[in-house]
Amino acid sequence: MENTISLGFLFFIITFAGFYFAYLYGRHTKQFRWREYFAIIILPIIFVLLLSYMYGEKILVMFLVSAFVGFGLEYLIGLAYEKTLNKKLWVYNRMSVGGYTSVLSIPLWGVAGVFFWFLSKMIGL
Repeated sequence: MENTISLGFLFFIITFAGFYFAYLYGRHTKQFRWREYFAIIILPIIFVLLLSYMYGEKILVMFLVSAFVGFGLEYLIGLAYEKTLNKKLWVYNRMSVGGYTSVLSIPLWGVAGVFFWFLSKMIGL
């Protein structure tokens, strides 16, 4: 349990470090840049791969399931919102899937899933 809490805090720090690096790269521009995108996702993904190597594949499975379930839910919620209210809930300009989600969001959903998995372990669920 103590090891999970330590790894969880380390994952949180690494994830937020990625967001901070992306902020540093992109604070002077309003345009999409691949380096900012990779700055957000590279550190948490490397950490997930390292954890899966050290402790087994369950964390990697959690990452992949979260990535595709989140991607699917985002698509379905965006579609349902547009069909119900006749306007888009959000707009994606890069690698859009039907205008409701983006392929670029897949790794972010995976990171979010692992993030919340660690959080659940930390609070004892």
